[in-house]
Amino acid sequence: MGEQAKGETDPHLGNSVTPGSDLMDVSLIRRTLAVVAIAPLALLSACGDDAGPEVERSYDVELRIDDSGDDYKFVAVGEVPDFTVGDEVTFIVENTGTLNHDFQVQAPDGDVVGLAPAVAPGDSMEVTAFLGQVGIYRLNCLVDDHLTQHDMQTLIEVAPLTVES
Repeated sequence: MGEQAKGETDPHLGNSVTPGSDLMDVSLIRRTLAVVAIAPLALLSACGDDAGPEVERSYDVELRIDDSGDDYKFVAVGEVPDFTVGDEVTFIVENTGTLNHDFQVQAPDGDVVGLAPAVAPGDSMEVTAFLGQVGIYRLNCLVDDHLTQHDMQTLIEVAPLTVES
């Protein structure tokens, strides 16, 4: 950078340059650029909904585990509701089998939306999952070969939300 006389205008900055002021100008420019870069992010976060997904209904579904045959399964205890998008479901799973089992809820796009670690026979586990997509959800056990060899999964269909008029 060449030397500039006091009071001379810097063609890049468009302001007067005085001894010692060029550092302050650079600092001011950096702060201004930082504010300009951050401001849109602040606006986006202010407009965003930090409350999470909108829950239409919340309820529990009780399941028990049956591993007595070649195919292991999750069996509903009581009435099972019609699942609709926007539901928040707490699956309460009682391990009534003879082996350890875990529980995973997998959304139609493959994302895992709920997971409980394996529990021993006689124990229970709870998983709360938000059903945010229309389609087929998979309730799986991933312990050992329970899914691959014993087909331990239950499919549930989540329908679109219908608005009654």
